[in-house]
Amino acid sequence: MFTGIVESTGSVFSLDGDNLKIETENKKFFNLEIGTSIAIDGCCLTLKNYDNDLLSFQVSYETLSRTSLINNHCGYVNMELPLTMNTLLSGHLVQGHVDGVINIKGIEKLDSELWTFTFDQANKKYLVDKGSITINGISLTVVDPDKDKFSVAVIEETFNRTNLKHLNVDDSVNVEYDIVIKYLEKLNYDN
Repeated sequence: MFTGIVESTGSVFSLDGDNLKIETENKKFFNLEIGTSIAIDGCCLTLKNYDNDLLSFQVSYETLSRTSLINNHCGYVNMELPLTMNTLLSGHLVQGHVDGVINIKGIEKLDSELWTFTFDQANKKYLVDKGSITINGISLTVVDPDKDKFSVAVIEETFNRTNLKHLNVDDSVNVEYDIVIKYLEKLNYDN
């Protein structure tokens, strides 16, 4: 379980078959117990081992097929350690189970060091105005959803701390819809 508050960025050193290697300078991600969950661009992956100064993960076909790791990826990843009982829940509850890939349709920088990112190809039934959404592991708030499109406002701190600064129009990103909405859907479906 995660919060969507990105702690660091890293870069994809290599993706060879099912072996993903991530490079980061943040020492917080080293000397962890093998088997620790780490969110990589919002995808919960299990630390397999360390290979010199690289974090190594085994990535399943299911993960590769549902994420942007092999589809227009910018090469930089957002990283977050799992939620603990002592962690502030500053974002929202994020499982690290990516629902799919959506595309960036617009990036606009406003005068106030605020950016507006617009996305499309989202699942409209999970888009709630002012609801939570996770993009590449970042906890964000949905603004003006319309069919399969929505926007998010990104403050300077989030822009500078995450891989958003490396993304361009038409790039693919991982999306995880709010778990509460998915549970409500399941509850309504079963009744």
